Amino acid sequence: MGIKTPYISEIAPDTYAINEFGLNAMFLCVGSERALLIDTGTGVCDLKAEVAKLTDKPYDVVLTHGHLDHAGGIGIFDKVYIHERDIEMAKNLTREQRQHYADTLGKMRGYTVYDYTTDDVWEWEKLPEFVTIDEGYVFDLGDRQLEVFFTPGHTAGSITLLDRKNRIHFSGDACNGNTLCLGASITTLLRSAEKIKALEPEFDQDFNGHIGYAGIPTCFSQKKTIRDDVITICKQILKGEAEVSEQAFLGGVSYGVNYGNARVVFNKNTPMVSEGEEPYPLD
Repeated sequence: MGIKTPYISEIAPDTYAINEFGLNAMFLCVGSERALLIDTGTGVCDLKAEVAKLTDKPYDVVLTHGHLDHAGGIGIFDKVYIHERDIEMAKNLTREQRQHYADTLGKMRGYTVYDYTTDDVWEWEKLPEFVTIDEGYVFDLGDRQLEVFFTPGHTAGSITLLDRKNRIHFSGDACNGNTLCLGASITTLLRSAEKIKALEPEFDQDFNGHIGYAGIPTCFSQKKTIRDDVITICKQILKGEAEVSEQAFLGGVSYGVNYGNARVVFNKNTPMVSEGEEPYPLD
């Protein structure tokens, strides 16, 4: 018998990680007046019911980006905050896509730990209201605030959030041990990683959207070298010095580069520099 409900951990005072069957991690930050739910997962669990177990305060819902494993649960909410560049992606997610993802991770040891099936993936009857946010937006919870930083690369509209009071950074998929550069150029990803790196004096913990991945129900902050390692990889790619390996990924072929504790994955259509973007000064 596997775990039948999301695996919830208190990672800091009034701060909870909600592991949705190894598919993704959502986070609930509770303040003195309001709460903030970061991401909605794949839509396998009754996320509203899980949040209700943790707080009775009113709360907002924010998406770090529009991918199916972070925006797949939006149909249960009336309103979500998201960067405008990822709205169309979130609007067009299908149940079949989310079921395929749930089954893929289930076969990656998830089914040995968690008790769920693809039939548990919810079919939404409606979409929420989408409220756009950008760099500098602040969610005020009363005695704690979370500031938004625009960090594209993984997707065109990826964001991260900084809780200065509790010294926690919530990085979504913007910069982690397996960073997928799918929505912008390598140069864009590099600059976003450097932006997060510059915030390091303001946080001690950095939680990404996939702690407890697949069949490994752990709940650790990211390794401290992750930002430096992703930055190094991006520079190696731009200089043509990276050791690139091919791998099957999401039905196609992608390319990966490893360094230290990180890996950056991209596809053959990923530009080095986006149109209109200033090249990165490598010298």
